[in-house]
Amino acid sequence: MSKRRFLGMAAAVLAVHMALIIIYGMQKIAFHEDEYFTYYTSAGYEAINPYGSIQEKSGAELLGNFVVREEHRFDFSTVTAIQAVDVHPPLYYLTLNFLMSLFPNQFYKWFGILLNSVYSLAACGGVIFFLYHLDRSGHRYFLALLGGLLYAVHPAMISNVMFTRMYSMSVMWTALYMDVFVLLMRNYLGSRKRFAALTLCGAGICYFAFLTHYFCLYVLFFLTLGFCLYALCRKAFRGEKCLVRMLVYGASLSAGIGLAVLTFPASLEQIFGGYQGEGAFATLFETDLFYMYRLFRPVLDKNFFTGWMYPVVGIFAVCLFLGLAVRIKRRREGKAPGDKILAPSVLICTVSGFISVWLLCKTSQFLGDSASRYFYTAAVLLLPLIAYVISKAAFVLEGRFEGNRPVWLLPAVLSLLILLPAAVGHIRGNVLFLYREKAETLAYARENAQYPLVMVFNQDSRYRTWYIANEAWPFEQVIFVRNDEEATVLENEA
Repeated sequence: MSKRRFLGMAAAVLAVHMALIIIYGMQKIAFHEDEYFTYYTSAGYEAINPYGSIQEKSGAELLGNFVVREEHRFDFSTVTAIQAVDVHPPLYYLTLNFLMSLFPNQFYKWFGILLNSVYSLAACGGVIFFLYHLDRSGHRYFLALLGGLLYAVHPAMISNVMFTRMYSMSVMWTALYMDVFVLLMRNYLGSRKRFAALTLCGAGICYFAFLTHYFCLYVLFFLTLGFCLYALCRKAFRGEKCLVRMLVYGASLSAGIGLAVLTFPASLEQIFGGYQGEGAFATLFETDLFYMYRLFRPVLDKNFFTGWMYPVVGIFAVCLFLGLAVRIKRRREGKAPGDKILAPSVLICTVSGFISVWLLCKTSQFLGDSASRYFYTAAVLLLPLIAYVISKAAFVLEGRFEGNRPVWLLPAVLSLLILLPAAVGHIRGNVLFLYREKAETLAYARENAQYPLVMVFNQDSRYRTWYIANEAWPFEQVIFVRNDEEATVLENEA
């Protein structure tokens, strides 16, 4: 396959991904409570909870809390200050504020979807680039396109775009760092200019990833650690002069994170204090090794493997061991490694991905299916890597590739098998955060907008009143009433 044709097919994969985003975006009816939080904090509001015993507002006033008004257009300092008192870094919210500021006093679900689609398209392109450079054989074009297509159509990756939160941007940083990692593994003894460029890119990605979501650093950290250990092994066993570069690279990435801390000092309090930081450390150190994994396993199985997690991971493990056996056999026979399955980059990525999943299980909140969001940064590495290793093992064993003359029957069958769980996931409705079941409620609200809506709330959980925000927006009159105060008297005739 020519590079021109490869680029054309890569563009087609991106087009498929965007088409699915638009199709599912049109079906999105309502929002997760965290999406409401994203919109109103990005719009420049610290809190929108009701106050007093009885409070009356219009639906239009409530909607106004989720739009950027003139005084908050491009108000990055306010958005950053709001996030400083919460538990998340501000970068994603700043980009959403920028987009919403271009259309002041307007609210569209497409703000979040289109912003996330930009990040997801970049991540999809990053996956294709990563797999293309991970392999050196004549069939790397096919393997890269297959991994990219798996990302493009996977329900988990579409769900990530539908969820207006920082996870889509985190996935993009992870995919871009995967590209830096694979280039570094191939050229760590290359020219100084190339090494300096990769180091600066890696440090920059770490900087922006830290300011997007702290969990995003898991995969980045273990990929970096894997490279450093690999460089140490090359130095110890082959005497290669790579120790200085390893130290420079590791120090540069650490400096990038240090600069991010200086940029957003509240990050230290958010990581080591606050309810999420304290909760993460508590589950990390106070639960047994696999307790949280057992809790998250059904969520991972359903949303990432459509119920076939153990068979898929088992086949993946067999292919890795097969690659190891082939390398050992060829070495004993005094032959060159040939077309390798178990290359050092593959091994480092595999270990990094699975350790990251385990740590994410140990430090994340269990929220049912919606907890899938925590694992998207690991999935962007593991899902394409699994597809790559299984396909690669089959091609190597089959021995039907000579130069660039592939036998297309085997790739076609493998493509169907690898893409089948994703296709079944669409049939089973595994694309999350659409809330199509809210359609009837929203239709009822629009049909009865002339009547008042009475919303009863408790003072201790008053933030829950905006969990159904868009169901209240159509009403001309919304009356908030506290249910936990004896002095509350309904004097309004409505």
